[in-house]
Amino acid sequence: MTRLFGTTRALRGWSLANLIANSAIILTGGVVRVSGSGLGCSQWPKCTPDSYVTLPANGLHGVIEFGNRLLTFALIIVAVGAILAAWRARDNGAPVPRIRMISVLVMLGIVLQAVVGGVTVWVRLSPYLVAIHLLLSAALVSICTWGVRLAWHRIPTVAGAVPVTLTRVAYVLTWVAVYLGTLVTGSGPHAGDLSSPRTGLDLETIAKIHAVSVWLLVALSISFVVTLRSRQSYEFLGVLLLQGAVGYVQYFTGLPRGLIIVHLLGVCLVMIASTNLTLSVRRPTAAHGVTNAQDLASS
Repeated sequence: MTRLFGTTRALRGWSLANLIANSAIILTGGVVRVSGSGLGCSQWPKCTPDSYVTLPANGLHGVIEFGNRLLTFALIIVAVGAILAAWRARDNGAPVPRIRMISVLVMLGIVLQAVVGGVTVWVRLSPYLVAIHLLLSAALVSICTWGVRLAWHRIPTVAGAVPVTLTRVAYVLTWVAVYLGTLVTGSGPHAGDLSSPRTGLDLETIAKIHAVSVWLLVALSISFVVTLRSRQSYEFLGVLLLQGAVGYVQYFTGLPRGLIIVHLLGVCLVMIASTNLTLSVRRPTAAHGVTNAQDLASS
């Protein structure tokens, strides 16, 4: 048990597994949507009015949707492992409260996500509730990224007030871009089921607004490369450019199903990179100011 939950290596493994699992569920959710299997299980928590599992009459759509539901149990198992590892983790012999808090938040988020997914089925895949479903998963990816940084003892670098503030602005703008992306999805052709409603928004208009938010993020990421010159800033710029390229190819090729899954992978990578960048820098504290003054006096 000690090797499985009671070591630094175990904590890192469970934290990384949490991140991978919560990213993977976004991709499998995308498979459910583009395959038209969103109502393959027409009920929740049951799959059909008479069964908790899919039946042969539900066909492939039922298998895909029910399989995605089963993955929630895998996420819970991983989350429990992360909680146990977090509770046994020590930093110089002392407990690490933040890693404990994060592991519990992830577990609560998974449960909430399952409930939202069920309500989404009840309302026949309302595009706005489907958007909330994705945003919750994106939030879990962001929280898990924080957990990975803590498990690896990644210490933020001291930076100036302006670049630190701009990283926070970029993080907020990342959420704006992801939300606008859900509106594009909710206005497009892949609803998850032929009977599901759409937003009614003009697809071309909302897609262009979404593109503007991404270009603003690219401009900010270039400023981080110039001012911070950190690995995190290069990673953020790189994933934004890749995600933008996939988005444009999607737009000009009529939203092919395969590229939608790739784009969802990009959402995960952008959230990870944005969170990692934001947590990688911090403002100088008073202690830093005293140290700098002493260094100047002795020079």
